[in-house]
Amino acid sequence: MPQKIPNRHEVAVVVPCYNVEGYLQRALDSAFAQTFKDFHIYAVNDSSTDRTLEVLEANRRQCSFISQRHAGPAAARNCAIEMSQSDFIAFLDADDEWLPIKLERQVALLKKDPTLGMVCSLCSVSEPGREVAATFVPEGIPCSGKLFRYLARNCFVFTPTVVVRRSCLADIGLFNESLAVSEDFNLWLRIAARWRIACLPEVLAVTHKRSESLSVAILPEERLRNGVAALEDVRANSPGLSRLEARALRAALSERVYFYGSHLLSTGANARSRRELASAFKLQPTRWRALAKLVLSFLPGNVVNSFFHLKARLLNRSFSRALSSSRNASYS
Repeated sequence: MPQKIPNRHEVAVVVPCYNVEGYLQRALDSAFAQTFKDFHIYAVNDSSTDRTLEVLEANRRQCSFISQRHAGPAAARNCAIEMSQSDFIAFLDADDEWLPIKLERQVALLKKDPTLGMVCSLCSVSEPGREVAATFVPEGIPCSGKLFRYLARNCFVFTPTVVVRRSCLADIGLFNESLAVSEDFNLWLRIAARWRIACLPEVLAVTHKRSESLSVAILPEERLRNGVAALEDVRANSPGLSRLEARALRAALSERVYFYGSHLLSTGANARSRRELASAFKLQPTRWRALAKLVLSFLPGNVVNSFFHLKARLLNRSFSRALSSSRNASYS
């Protein structure tokens, strides 16, 4: 466990860093620009091989940091959390950025309502080649309360928008370090299972998608397997769910297991896919596509390949027709 750094700022800003020399200063500057000033930055260099450590060195007057053996974002965030002693913890990935009023808005809400374990907000998503960042606005979701069943169905929480109460993490635990991805979704769900959370209906952060980031570079099978494991962990560690919450979690798990089984089937791993597809159907017997693909998994490989090729062609044809209709409408 890393040694705690004596610091009584109200907010600890947690920044995991891995080969982010081209983005880290932007993230740090967005923290330094906050209208709320009672915070300290805790960064963990996850064995970067570029100039990330030099960027951290240049900011050492305003940022405490250590280096660790490469262990992934969950371990890096946990290490930074354990370095700090602040009552509130905010997450800022090194390639993302905050708007200046973020901490001011969220800390005020957490102080006003001690029953809230976590506050998030809307987030803009910037992608290479897109001039204007897109904003994901969840529909039909209350601004605050016990939001577990909404979150299980649709993860509306973006990591750089989150501020969490330390006592909440002491209650439910830190990030699951066995998960390469979906470790953040897993934590938000474990929090929502026991605490009220709130989502401010305003954009307070920008997340930048880049081709070399872990969330993009990880192989599809590993991403899907980790997604299943993340929900299975929540199910195993959330015994107090209501009937509606348990149903929502079961449906979400069934969907992820179905996608994982479908992927395995498309790669020719029929025997492995059967176990996942059968599990998806058992979790949610109305998921008839899982049953259909389970039957398909017993057919010869050339038949399965033909099915996926035909499906891809039909999807491409539908997309082309939709695009053509959209263009015709724009000229009418």
